[in-house]
Amino acid sequence: MLVYFAAILVFLTPLLQPYMAFTDPGGGEGRVVLATTTIIWDFARNVAGPSWRVEYLVPPGRDPHTFEPTPRDIVKAAEATLILYNGFTIDEWILRLVKASSKARVVRVTEGLEQYALIVPDGPYAGRMDPHMWMDVGLAIRYVENIRDAFIELDPAGAEGYRERAEEYIGKLKALDAWIREEVAKIEPQRRLLFTQENAFQYFARQYNFKIIGYFYSMITELEPSPLDVARAQSRVEGSGLCVFFVESTLSPRVMEAFASRLRGRVAGKLYTDSLGPAELGLDNYISVMQFNVETIVRELSRWC
Repeated sequence: MLVYFAAILVFLTPLLQPYMAFTDPGGGEGRVVLATTTIIWDFARNVAGPSWRVEYLVPPGRDPHTFEPTPRDIVKAAEATLILYNGFTIDEWILRLVKASSKARVVRVTEGLEQYALIVPDGPYAGRMDPHMWMDVGLAIRYVENIRDAFIELDPAGAEGYRERAEEYIGKLKALDAWIREEVAKIEPQRRLLFTQENAFQYFARQYNFKIIGYFYSMITELEPSPLDVARAQSRVEGSGLCVFFVESTLSPRVMEAFASRLRGRVAGKLYTDSLGPAELGLDNYISVMQFNVETIVRELSRWC
C-alpha cells in the first residue's frame, strides 16, 4: 500500500505542493530534515541553522507507538534530504515509509548508545531495548551529538555552524540536568517512587534516583490494559505505600483514574514522555517539557497523599 501511495504522490508532488506546505517556527527555506517525533524535531532545530527546514511526522500529543503514516507523510519523506528517527521499535515504521518513497539519508539518533540501553522487562516487547533514552538528559545530549554529526556529514562546509549551535544547546542541556538533580533532592528518598501508565521512565529513574513501582503498559500502548495487567499493577503498588499516580499526555486517563480510586490514591498530574506539549503552554520544546515533568513530580510526591 505504501508503495502504491508513493508512486502516485511522488508523481503529483509538484501539483500538491502549494496545498501541503509545512510551516516550521524555527526552520529555514532550504533542504528538509524530517524527524519522526517532536522530541527529535526539537533537538534537530537547535542544531540545523537557516539552511534547513525542520519538520516532524508525529504531531504533538500523538503517540508514536501507534502512529499510522498518511499519504501526506509519504510526500514529506520523499522530499526530505535527512530523516532522523529514534529506533528500538518506537518509530521504526519510518523504515517502511522510507523504503517506499524516499532517497533521504536516514539516521538513527540512538546510534552507538546500545551500551546504555535498558531492557523492556515484560509484555509483547520483553527483552528488547527500551527506546525512551531521551528521558535521561545525559543521553539526550548524545542524541544531539549524533544529529550534529549527521548535518556535518551532509554539509561539511557548514560544519563550524553545526558545532557551535550544538555546543550552545548542549550547554543548556547540561544546565537542565544539574537543575533536575537539585529539584529531585527536595523529595524525601523514600518517596521517590513512580507509577505511570507506560513504563517510559526507566532511564529517568536510573539517572535521577527513582524507583519504578508500577505501570500498565510495558511499552506498547495499542490496547487498554487487561484485567490481568491491572491486577499485576495493583500487586506492585500494595505494600509500597504509594498513593500518587501519574498519567501521560498521549494516553487516556480513564483506567488510571479508576485504578487510583480503588487503591485510595490520587491521579496527581499529566506527564509528557513521547511528545512535546502545547505551544500555548510553553511546552513546545524538550527543556520546558522536562522542567514541567520534574516540577510536577517533585510537587506531587512531596505533597504525597
